[in-house]
Amino acid sequence: MPSKESNFAFIADAVLRSNLDRTFDHIVELVSLSESPKYDELLKSSFRKTTIIFTASIVEALLLFILKKQKTEKECAQLRTSFKVLKELYRIDERKRIVLGEDRHEREKFSFNKLNLDQINKLCRDHKIIADTLYKNIDNVRILRNRQHLGGLDQVDQDYTAKDLEFVFSVAREIKLLVEHVSITGT
Repeated sequence: MPSKESNFAFIADAVLRSNLDRTFDHIVELVSLSESPKYDELLKSSFRKTTIIFTASIVEALLLFILKKQKTEKECAQLRTSFKVLKELYRIDERKRIVLGEDRHEREKFSFNKLNLDQINKLCRDHKIIADTLYKNIDNVRILRNRQHLGGLDQVDQDYTAKDLEFVFSVAREIKLLVEHVSITGT
């Protein structure tokens, strides 16, 4: 059986490319189920919800891929400032004192492997990898995806619509084109 061409041929990492393709195949199946007249609206909404979750995982993986390609973990680590008291010179009262100290600046421990979509999105925006408009759209995808966390919802989880899917797909398409461009041109 001949292998099909990858939808993510621009991804050099074979494992990531394979995982992206498998997830994309799941999305294609779920979309066809969500459009089938064979199922009622509640079940179609469930297929759409799962499709949104899978699509958000592709968005997250592609954003992390481009972040890793353009920045190091050291560049992404936040600078943390702390003040260390070296010596108390004079105590004024219970709450006030005069001290000798120093500011310390150190990078926090950071790993690409421990990031979630929100963190990746913010890092991409802060490092000017994505524009603010795309950042906001990705955040809206994240919010839609996070409705899977039922314990954190303050209202009943509503239906997922074809319009929700169109929005999520448009954001995913934009991310894919961006990553493909960067992968090919290096910029």
